[in-house]
Amino acid sequence: MNPRLFPRPPASHGGGSPHPIDLSASLNPLGPSPIALAAARSADLTRYPDPAAAPLAGAAAARHGLPVETMVPVPGASWGLWLCLVAYGGRGRRCLAMGPCFGEYRRYAEIAGTAYEETSSDLEVATTAQPDVLVLGNPANPTGTAIPAGRLRAACEERPGTLFVVDEAFASFAPPGTSLVEGDALPPNLVVVRSLTKELGMPGLRMGYLVADPERAAHLRGVLPAWPLSAPALAAAVAGCGDLGHIRAGAATGRRHVASMTEALAGGGAEVRPSSANYVLCRAPGLVRSLTARGIAGRDCASFGLPGWVRLAAPAPVDLPAVLGAIGG
Repeated sequence: MNPRLFPRPPASHGGGSPHPIDLSASLNPLGPSPIALAAARSADLTRYPDPAAAPLAGAAAARHGLPVETMVPVPGASWGLWLCLVAYGGRGRRCLAMGPCFGEYRRYAEIAGTAYEETSSDLEVATTAQPDVLVLGNPANPTGTAIPAGRLRAACEERPGTLFVVDEAFASFAPPGTSLVEGDALPPNLVVVRSLTKELGMPGLRMGYLVADPERAAHLRGVLPAWPLSAPALAAAVAGCGDLGHIRAGAATGRRHVASMTEALAGGGAEVRPSSANYVLCRAPGLVRSLTARGIAGRDCASFGLPGWVRLAAPAPVDLPAVLGAIGG
């Protein structure tokens, strides 16, 4: 771990809008997993949760068909990203991120004192630079672009001196073959960051886990504080790992709604990026203002370095007609 950290202000984020329809945060459009929600509500708050969140490690291992020793429970993907960059960054090391990307990548690297740079979204360009740490979202945020898992594995093998930190916060919404944790052992220079809050539709509970080879996972667990997850979060995470029906149904619904929004946006003259996630990125100056006037929040992407661009999450089924009407209007 770094002997010294360097405070940085938080990055800009979506979510928390007062508007009736909030498309600024990308969650399961079907809402919370009923099974996970019930588990959280029944959690025993009079006792300490497991100090290592071991039940989540077991549930995640069973879900992905990987050894439990490869799992590192964390209180959300953002916390897991922070842990990776603090554990493997530091003075004299260089972190490269494939942009445009989640603003916390820069913040966490700089907190660790790591030289940080954003490069293009081309994997070959990024790996050729041979940074100490390469961070990328898969699918990327905010673009929704996905890289096939096989291509990422090959890149890890070609660049053994680079640690790949792959943010799979939205991988459950992506096509099969995107995630690196679909049953095969991971290369030793790879850490995959997984979020449960988004796929279970429960952002108020911070839940996630890292996946890495056993030696690297043991190192990351060794620098975690005790009780990384609260009792309700741990109960929801364990139950949610088994609620694959809700996760898959939410992903299918998200794909349909993104396709409908893409068609409506393109029909209105917006420049729309193809998406493999549960959100769509479009260039449509003034769209955020017009949606706000109708009680719909979007994610202005100026903080990603994309002025005039907007990211819209897949809405709930009940909200889809209003969203399509607002886009078309």
